[in-house]
Amino acid sequence: MQISVTPFWHPAYSRYGYSYICPSYQRDWSLSVYITNAGHWILDLGNKICTFGEYIPETQPVFHLRVKCLDEDQLLYTYLDFVLEPVTGSQPGGGSVYFHGVGPYTITLDHNDTWCLKRWGTQVKLLCTKSRSLPVGPLSWKDENDICTQLHIESGLQLAPTGVMLTKCSPDHFTCRDNQCVPLEKVCNSENDCTDGGDEIDCFTAHPLATYISTSPPQIPLPLQVDVNIRTADVDLMNAAVRANLRLRISWEDARLEMRHLQNVYKRLTLYNSTLWSPNVQTFNSLEFATTASHPVIMAKRLSPGKRVDGEYLSFPGHGNPVVNIIDLHTHTYCRYDLLKYPDDIQTCNITFQILNVRQDRLKWELPSSSEVKCPVFQEEFWVKDCRFLLPDNFSSRFFVQLTFRRKNAYHIWATYLPCILLLGIGYGTLLLPLDNFNERGTMSLTTLLVFISLYAQTTASLPRTAYLKRFDLWYVFCIAFLTLVIFTNLATSTTTNTRGTTAEGPFWWHPSGPVEQRNEAWSSKKLSNSSTQQQQQQEQQRHEESRRKRKELVLKTASVVLGVTSLIFIIVYFTGAYITM
Repeated sequence: MQISVTPFWHPAYSRYGYSYICPSYQRDWSLSVYITNAGHWILDLGNKICTFGEYIPETQPVFHLRVKCLDEDQLLYTYLDFVLEPVTGSQPGGGSVYFHGVGPYTITLDHNDTWCLKRWGTQVKLLCTKSRSLPVGPLSWKDENDICTQLHIESGLQLAPTGVMLTKCSPDHFTCRDNQCVPLEKVCNSENDCTDGGDEIDCFTAHPLATYISTSPPQIPLPLQVDVNIRTADVDLMNAAVRANLRLRISWEDARLEMRHLQNVYKRLTLYNSTLWSPNVQTFNSLEFATTASHPVIMAKRLSPGKRVDGEYLSFPGHGNPVVNIIDLHTHTYCRYDLLKYPDDIQTCNITFQILNVRQDRLKWELPSSSEVKCPVFQEEFWVKDCRFLLPDNFSSRFFVQLTFRRKNAYHIWATYLPCILLLGIGYGTLLLPLDNFNERGTMSLTTLLVFISLYAQTTASLPRTAYLKRFDLWYVFCIAFLTLVIFTNLATSTTTNTRGTTAEGPFWWHPSGPVEQRNEAWSSKKLSNSSTQQQQQQEQQRHEESRRKRKELVLKTASVVLGVTSLIFIIVYFTGAYITM
């Protein structure tokens, strides 16, 4: 096959640059040819390299022998490209095919299913592996003749091979056992892209460097960012405490870590045989030890582009990709409640956290990003009015989550105020009954007062004791005083009939002429028994009874008006003040 081109010199890997001029040359298939990434066909003439054109055959796949060599602090990759060719009589090897290198190398099948990498025209074995089929995919290659030193002989480095693979996949892809190619972004993404699941094996995401110490923080001062998600919060009035279920997200950067397989979302960090440093967080003002709902989870978030480790994974530095410690906590912390305006009160509680394994002068909080707090809108008896993240100062090992609660009015409207108003209405209604129905008026008002006192005692028992009167107490004191005045009014206007058929007046009435019975006895002693005197006596008695009855009706009417207006004014003022303080 003739190629009618004018070749030119292309330098090999050398510190000396261009050195020779290459004449035109007739191509011979028996000679090794390089294919560069730019598509150049390069003929190796010993110490000279000639370019023969820019063409890569599309009908034959190109196989890449990836040789990974380890230097002191870095990995060096070398790719040797091969094309699969049939074995002819003049070609070495015992199989029907061999890998013809575009450099001075071939891979041929020897005996016992052994494939070996050799230099063209020699029998010197560089690498060997066993395979009953083509030696592609993840196989174990044996270094027979210090392959890394020979490949990098011009660098003068003493290198050791750490991995060899023959694959048709590009460096941006992972090679499955069946030679299937999977993009590196899909390796260890919790989905089996390889048919045998080989891309989900050895998916440890955190790889500490040799200098990593799990008991020491990454740097001093250590920048921290905290996000708080309060899921539930409940007020415990009797124990002067607040219960909360919350999730803490504490973020920091650790340059001592190499992270792998990070996705665009949070990825859990797993290690093979070590532990990671993380902040030790405890509640400070807790009535009992805070318990975790589950084991804390340490994750990482991909924020910077990863570095490709050819054909294996994407590597991400610890700097620029934060580590996140996710902690679910159940807390029961002390809270000082102010019940002066109960049940229209607004309570503020602080949940204090402290980081124990970092000194306060070695912390630096990332503000304002650490001020984000998510809180529930309402709970069973309270509205959560506000949630805040607070710090004593920027260099402190403590931080606070402040919760502000506002009690729901609907609860006490139905459970307290409405029953009380109904009882007040019943007690007030006894003033509107007829004057002669003292038994009904007295029984109803007294029973109402007893029920009210029982309700007050029951409600007070469910609240903590205080040395001051609450607004709630003021409401009950007024209602009890109101019902007491109603009972006094009913007693003052009482009239009962004794067993002899005579009437007995209430204890608060003055009789200017003395009792009727005494006057009857006086008249009897004087023996005034004529009919005219008896008629005068009856008329006088009727006038007295009519006068007393009118006075009693006036007292009832006046009391109903005064108590009604007073209670109405009190209720308006009470609820107006409660509305203003909301």
